[in-house]
Amino acid sequence: MHVMSQEKFFFPKKIEKLISKCDVLCMEVANISNQSIEPNLLFDMDKSIKEFCTESQWDSILKWAETDLMMNEENFEINFKHAKPFVLIQLMLQNTLPEQHMSHEKELETIAEKLKMREVGLETINEQLNIFSKIDYTSQVDLIMKQLAELDESKDDFKRMEDIYTNQDLDALCSLTEKDFTPVVKENLLTKRNLSWISKMKKHMENQGVFFAVGAGHLCGEDGLIELLLNEGYILEGIRL
Repeated sequence: MHVMSQEKFFFPKKIEKLISKCDVLCMEVANISNQSIEPNLLFDMDKSIKEFCTESQWDSILKWAETDLMMNEENFEINFKHAKPFVLIQLMLQNTLPEQHMSHEKELETIAEKLKMREVGLETINEQLNIFSKIDYTSQVDLIMKQLAELDESKDDFKRMEDIYTNQDLDALCSLTEKDFTPVVKENLLTKRNLSWISKMKKHMENQGVFFAVGAGHLCGEDGLIELLLNEGYILEGIRL
């Protein structure tokens, strides 16, 4: 999990021992804490989300904005009229997070800095955000509607996910997250990225020890990194932390 509540944050001391045996820390994005985002990746001045919504869908978004963002229709349109749909999805997800939360990436970066380890990434923040440019606006609006319909459930799902993650039950975690993805979204957010990462992981592992840290969803299924690495002939051994 990229983020967990401060209360349940699961980061065993054994992780630092494992990292110390490696030469490089590799995460999805290197030095994520210091990354800046180009505005054109978040906004498209030639498009408006409203154009891709039915009247009832737009009303639902406005009601959410009024409740969660405390913005009336005018303020919301001024700020988010040209935002790409995934920006709203991220805002909705953020509002389901506990007020006090911690990040695994930040903890890993702190350890790497202390050990003076080199940090590398499997992709850049721009590449990560550009993923959504490959998903049409209509599909993204459908995701917004799905997220709105499940806002109350999302908080319970997050707590359930934390418990499963702490118990290190990958199968259960995969089952829980599977329902969150439509085929199009899964293809772009997980499958294609996993496939592109394998060649990069192989290159990073040449003549050096690498500690890879990615979101747990990337480990699931036949297109997950575990199966893909096994298919490449690597020997994998599970470690209980």
